Amino acid sequence: MQIKKIMTAFTGIAIALSMQVPVMAEENEDFDAFLTDEFVEAMESDYLTMHFTIRDYNSLGIEKPEAIIGTVDGDYDQTIEDLQETLDKLESFDYNSLSATQQHDYDALKFHLENMITLNKYPLFDFYFAPGDGIIDALTTNLTEFIFYEKSDFEDYLDIVESVPGYIDEALEMTKKQAAEGYFLNETALDSTLEGIDKFVEKTTDNPLIVIFDENVDAFAGLSDAEKQDYKQRNKDLILNQYIPSYAHAGDVLESLRGSRTYGDAVCDLPDGKEYYAALARYKSSTDASLEELVQICEDYLDLSIGELYSAYMKYKNVDEEEYMDEMEPEEILAFLQNHLDDYPNGPEVTFKASYLDPSIANDSIVAYYMEPPLDDLKNNVIKINGDNVNDTNEMYTTLAHEGFPGHLYQITWYLNTNPNMVRTQLNMIGYTEGWAMYAEDQTWHLSSLSEGAAEINRIYTNLNYVLDAYADLAVNGLGWSADDLEKKMVELGLNSGLGQTLYEFVTENPGQILPYGVGLAQFMRIRSVAEASLGDRFDVREFNEVLLTYGDRPFDAVEADVNRWLKGIPEAKDPETVQPEHTTPANNTSSSNKYMYMGIGAGVLCLIVIALLLRSRTGKADRF
Repeated sequence: MQIKKIMTAFTGIAIALSMQVPVMAEENEDFDAFLTDEFVEAMESDYLTMHFTIRDYNSLGIEKPEAIIGTVDGDYDQTIEDLQETLDKLESFDYNSLSATQQHDYDALKFHLENMITLNKYPLFDFYFAPGDGIIDALTTNLTEFIFYEKSDFEDYLDIVESVPGYIDEALEMTKKQAAEGYFLNETALDSTLEGIDKFVEKTTDNPLIVIFDENVDAFAGLSDAEKQDYKQRNKDLILNQYIPSYAHAGDVLESLRGSRTYGDAVCDLPDGKEYYAALARYKSSTDASLEELVQICEDYLDLSIGELYSAYMKYKNVDEEEYMDEMEPEEILAFLQNHLDDYPNGPEVTFKASYLDPSIANDSIVAYYMEPPLDDLKNNVIKINGDNVNDTNEMYTTLAHEGFPGHLYQITWYLNTNPNMVRTQLNMIGYTEGWAMYAEDQTWHLSSLSEGAAEINRIYTNLNYVLDAYADLAVNGLGWSADDLEKKMVELGLNSGLGQTLYEFVTENPGQILPYGVGLAQFMRIRSVAEASLGDRFDVREFNEVLLTYGDRPFDAVEADVNRWLKGIPEAKDPETVQPEHTTPANNTSSSNKYMYMGIGAGVLCLIVIALLLRSRTGKADRF
């Protein structure tokens, strides 16, 4: 679910779902050994992947790779060949000889591998300098969040910093080749990337890569004063004389390529664009559903949400939509949420630290992000907040529900505490992970100190916004809708037609980025609605949530199959394939009856070592009707 390498989304280990029903076979030791070998190979192939994944790599016999940021060799055919070789090894195992857990591992790896093989067939779409999920922000995030466990890590870190300019030059050469074929960022995406570069290079001696490194040096026990001074000076020289100039050079080259895109703004306007976007949507949504099916899933959710919203306005006629929660520090909110997980199975004991990002390195499209902890150190967890993108106490609340409890921090540590095969940490099921975090937001509104009406209307609006953005992304980038087409659809849905142009610009600047949030949310809510309709008064939210969590982040086809097996095992449950679900109303369907304070907002994935909350298009409530 997270990528820990300085690479594009295309490369890595990878999988498509085998929908056979898991059987209770004994653990297949050869299969576990195969997965472990794949994990070790991944760790030994990339330093940052290893460093952020496992703290004590020696205990696993992992050989530390060279401390460099990586290379851009552009050999996509070789990558496909390597991925196919791994897929062939996977498929050589008899699926029915595997335990239920192993079958889920098999399905997840297969889905990931198949996605990566397909995406690597479209190298011209691999935009290294895309805003939000490109290498500019990823590089800085990896370095500012780097953890120094032992003295040798300082040397490794400096080696990585020194390798960055060469990596950026390689990425620029690849970008020039793409631009020569007419494949390049559209104007708004380019402007966003250049704005981020300018904001970073403006800071010199007060650059976060200098300030944060100095703080880490001072905090590390066991360094002499002379060693501290040496490390600080070496890093400062690298940042000022190599790193910052490499970013500035990238900005100049990208500006020189302005206008290279010879096709329209949407992905499907590019040659092979629709085929590529279909593969991207499959990867981003964690499902085998077609573009048309994904559009329908979102449209069905929007129809229900808009109906819910009108009903809520009728029920709560005097509601104050601008009602806000009391001011609280982020860690106070996290502690509150951690203590109100009655609807979820118990997880491990964990601690957390929440802090604000330096504005010069805060991605404008990111609200916050959660740093996934090393496998052998689940206790200590970190959340970073972009203060410029959190406007009020309500947004802070749901932001921390998304990143913390019962969102990413809870879901990830809960699953890792079940001791899964370590290879699962290297598979990216972003539709599940972001969908879960959005579902977590939805389920925490009822705890707030807001009035019942304000909480319900804000809950519906938040969900509607994300699913609407995902719907627009699919329709524009996948199916070729124009801004006018979007405006007509907004009218059909009962929304403000003036939204069309805003949505069009947002999704063409950030194609695919919002899909995990909107589609993932719609999927989780749809699955829960089916379960509630099947069980009626017998629905147990805690038991249901445990079914969702068990086996970790995985394709939605597997999640739905798991829920259906659970339902069929409950006497008198209606057949989940025949029920007509309605939307979930958390306040009426939760085992928690107390009402407390707060709330927030959510959305998207950063890149490498983090799971991030993207800023949606920010069209407000008043603009919807």
